[in-house]
Amino acid sequence: MKARYGIGLMLAIGLALPGAVATVQAQPFNWKTVVNNSYVMPNSSKLFNSYNQPSVNAAGQVVFRARSKGPQQPVRGVYKRDMRVNGPLTQITAVGSTVPQPNNTYYNGELAQFNEFPAFPRIDALSPTIATRGQSQPVWTYLLADGTETRVGTAGVYANPGGALTTGTSLLGAVTWPNNQLVFPWFQVPGAAPGTRFDQFPGSAAVTGGTTIAFKGNYTDPVSTVGMTGVYYRNVSVNWGRSPIYKIADSTTRIPNQPAGGTVKFGSTAPPSAGGGYMFFVGLDNEDAPTMGGIYRARLYDVQQAQPAVLQTLVGIGGQVPGEAAGAGFTAFGESLSVSSDGRYVAYWAAWGSEFTSETLICPTDGNQDLIDYCDATYPSGHAVEIPVHQGIFLYDTRNNTNKVIAKTGKNGLQDFIFWVFSGQPPGTGGGDEGEGEPPRWRASAFPAVSGRYPYAIRVAYKATRSGVDGIYMYRNSWAPFVKVVELGSSGTAIDPLAPTGSVVTALGIERDGFREGYLSIAASMLEPVTSAGWAGVYVANTPMSYQ
Repeated sequence: MKARYGIGLMLAIGLALPGAVATVQAQPFNWKTVVNNSYVMPNSSKLFNSYNQPSVNAAGQVVFRARSKGPQQPVRGVYKRDMRVNGPLTQITAVGSTVPQPNNTYYNGELAQFNEFPAFPRIDALSPTIATRGQSQPVWTYLLADGTETRVGTAGVYANPGGALTTGTSLLGAVTWPNNQLVFPWFQVPGAAPGTRFDQFPGSAAVTGGTTIAFKGNYTDPVSTVGMTGVYYRNVSVNWGRSPIYKIADSTTRIPNQPAGGTVKFGSTAPPSAGGGYMFFVGLDNEDAPTMGGIYRARLYDVQQAQPAVLQTLVGIGGQVPGEAAGAGFTAFGESLSVSSDGRYVAYWAAWGSEFTSETLICPTDGNQDLIDYCDATYPSGHAVEIPVHQGIFLYDTRNNTNKVIAKTGKNGLQDFIFWVFSGQPPGTGGGDEGEGEPPRWRASAFPAVSGRYPYAIRVAYKATRSGVDGIYMYRNSWAPFVKVVELGSSGTAIDPLAPTGSVVTALGIERDGFREGYLSIAASMLEPVTSAGWAGVYVANTPMSYQ
């Protein structure tokens, strides 16, 4: 059995060369370097060393998370570069930067600072605004009703409309003045008891319309003490930055596509995507073994008219799988939805059927040491998982309400679209009075990315395992439904001329916002197998838009 593993961090130099990689033909794409290991990090004298999957907008602006190498504390931050004009590499924020207001708490004479960015940053398809999660020292100090001083606010979502980083949402919804009035009512959980705060914002937040963030939030019901989850949005710029958060769906929302009279509510929601004035998300009754749920769309801003969000079911559990025999129904959906810049098209991963293969996931040896230690203690002999045999990448057209298969197992040598990471917050790590997030566990992810808008051609890039080798592939059109972009084992210098001579690609990363209006952006690592010289970077290829 093959062991596929990861820690959910970054593609770095020095990765081991997979023994099963075969020699493959060099890819035909003309790659431009966004950043690589020869670049000095902005506001630092250190060189870049490792990178998360990037996001790109329709104008070719690329945003990514990256870090330096030790031995001292590595520099870690969020960076951006405009590749349409080969602009300078700039830092948006970094570990050690001051957290935007609200922030009244000093440590060694400095206001509270960021200490981590736990998810890949995302950029608006049609504007330069980015959104990123951030963990920090507690940002707000205040007195409880009994006079006890407390410090809160260790997590949030941050965006930069207009260029300056601002707090989009935070854990400050329960903070009160001495008269018991809420200080930041716009950060409380909508639909919950007044003064209920969020516990965490798992995953990566989306950004759309230049000023609106869409995110997943977890909270604890103050009456039942039951953990809840939901998807929300907030315009960070209106009403002097005091616009409330609006709910699209949460654990109190009835799943719409269930038999009449059914009362089953969402048991899980996934971090959303957004575009064209809509939010898109996956919601299920049970994340591990779903029997109800699917992919949903809701119009943003309608909710501001004091009405509940109307959820439109695009594809549901049990729905007919296109291209398969009648009665073949979807059994699972991936949480990573890629949405075209006009909001019309949604690319997604799904599975069907009852056949599975077994794999053993082995804890990684590189990355966050707290996570590695927790994984080793919890899964000393590895973790066995069942992988669906029948799975694929699909594209839904919301205008025509059509659904088609882009790629599936058993065709063109494709074997698997799922990749695993071990992520979460180990017990006892972090700081502040709040819980730091969901507990560590193995998580499965698929990586589709859609580009284009009507009337231009719609293309879908995706990561997959093909004939035993991982790679990135593309659906271009019905005449070229399968295009190889790059595979492990391909020439490193074909992507980056500065990569070591003779090096081959050893790791690849692409995310849901990594392919927009022809700009395809990836992260890649290379290794020269004889000398073990490593290299890594973020790269973009411009695949011109066409009408077919």
